[in-house]
Amino acid sequence: MTIVFVIDNYLHQTNGTVITARRFIEKLRKRGHTVRILSCGLPDTDYFPLKERKIPIVSRVAKKQDVIFSKPDTKIILSAIKDADIVHLVTPWKTSRITYKLCKNLGIPVTASFHIQPENITYGIGLSNAYLLNKLIYNKFKKLYGKLDFVHAPSNFIANELKKNNYTTSIKVISNGVSDIFFNQEPNFSDDIFHIVSTGRYAKEKNQITLLKAINKSKYKDKIKLTLPGQGPKEKTLKSYAKKNSLNVEFGFLSQEDLINTLTSASLYVHPAHIEIEAIACIEAIAVGIVPLIANSKKSATPQFALDDKSLFKPNDVDDLVSKIEYWIENKDIRLEYIKKYKNFSNKYRLDYSIDLFEEMLLNGIQANKNRKLSETLKGKAFSRQFNKKPVAKTVSALAYYLIALPLLSIYLRLFLNVKFKNRKHFRNINGGAVIISNHVHLLDGVMNSLASFPKRPIMTAQQDNFKKPVAGFFVNLLGAVPIPETIMETRLFFDQLGRRTKQGRFVHVYPEGELKIQDDEIRTFKNGAFKLAVDSGVPIIPVRIHFTKGKYRKQIVVNVGKAVYPDLMTTNKDAQIKLKNETIEMMSTL
Repeated sequence: MTIVFVIDNYLHQTNGTVITARRFIEKLRKRGHTVRILSCGLPDTDYFPLKERKIPIVSRVAKKQDVIFSKPDTKIILSAIKDADIVHLVTPWKTSRITYKLCKNLGIPVTASFHIQPENITYGIGLSNAYLLNKLIYNKFKKLYGKLDFVHAPSNFIANELKKNNYTTSIKVISNGVSDIFFNQEPNFSDDIFHIVSTGRYAKEKNQITLLKAINKSKYKDKIKLTLPGQGPKEKTLKSYAKKNSLNVEFGFLSQEDLINTLTSASLYVHPAHIEIEAIACIEAIAVGIVPLIANSKKSATPQFALDDKSLFKPNDVDDLVSKIEYWIENKDIRLEYIKKYKNFSNKYRLDYSIDLFEEMLLNGIQANKNRKLSETLKGKAFSRQFNKKPVAKTVSALAYYLIALPLLSIYLRLFLNVKFKNRKHFRNINGGAVIISNHVHLLDGVMNSLASFPKRPIMTAQQDNFKKPVAGFFVNLLGAVPIPETIMETRLFFDQLGRRTKQGRFVHVYPEGELKIQDDEIRTFKNGAFKLAVDSGVPIIPVRIHFTKGKYRKQIVVNVGKAVYPDLMTTNKDAQIKLKNETIEMMSTL
């Protein structure tokens, strides 16, 4: 593939976002891909330099955080993206927005990474509690990210934050990844000195001052040596506190080789940051063989790396941090045991695996773009029309559904079929779209699923022949059904169209068993379509099982709704589909 990375400050090697981009680009090139870079800098092979953009006040504040902005130049951007297979936006600033518009006009697919956490911005300007401003920034970024088919989130934490803020794109969780060199190390710590390392920019949100205060308060203060690899605006403050309290602290940016040497000699890694999208520095330390101690902050992804509470402390709580540090100093045998556990745990964060997932996301982005072009052909338009009805038809269908069909069918199901619903609360717990699956055992089980998920109106899937039948055709249209595909082209458009609906918050109902088998109480073999749709869209499966039982006076139909089963966003699509299918079958068997 020919891939274009758009990143404003590629030459700033102390910035975590830039370091991650460099690693990805290097690996992609080794795999044979052509990677172009659009950024500030000087001309070079596959490097398209832009001038720096100076924004009054903002640029001065941003530079303190090691951030600069590029000035978009249409001519240079067009040169960079010419004949590209896909463009990947690393930063959400003006150059990325202009590049997206140009790519859209040229029909070039675009993906992006979400590395700029709004809380990092507000902390950087001195606002520690800025909920409304953070919300505004999330909404501002959504104007770009919301237009893309796929967005790379470095952790489940930030993926959940994006979903909370109603991002309707497919979010792929891909770790920033740890280079193999960090895994091929052996710890070499000393018993005479307890060496603590904490890597990160010297910034307010990284909160190194809490660690310094904890060491100063510890009874082992004179035994502890602290290394703080990094640089940043809070350096003078941290150095002043360390000097004033006679703490043994080493400051300064370290090369990768020096960082590894430092980590191998460490006894404990402490991560005190309030805000963190992933904290690859922490997983690097774990890969080397260091037990971590992490601030359990609600706005940080780093707590995901803790195996248990021994590796967590209350954020900003100096006394709790002192207690945990002293626990690890006093329990060397337990620490040695945990080193082995953490090294095994860190294997899933290897950089090569992250590149596998990243390549898959890019290929999915290219395919989604092809599907969009396919939907613009005559045959594509004809099939897609059944998913995109005209406003008048939508309104009439919705009114008939909610005011006529659902009330009448609800009365019929309760009075004549004695239908009882259980655990409908599981539908109400879903924030966004989902794929509903159920066993296919009654002519009206589609209606039962519609009533179970009320007030949402699920998109039902039905065989194309049903649309041609006089009575059945009327009802499947009224229930908002869409035709199951019969050709390869229709299949591609089917998943593309339904994927868009689920990402917009709609429920889609699928019968994974396929054919109707009246009053069958067994779970039959599931086809893969529902699970592919859920994984591609990043939405959960809601399993529903319909039983036929003996009531007190007459037979009863029980519609039992299970808990949502979520896809694993940190693995390949194929593995995620298999895992989701197995977990769903297991859940269905309990209903």
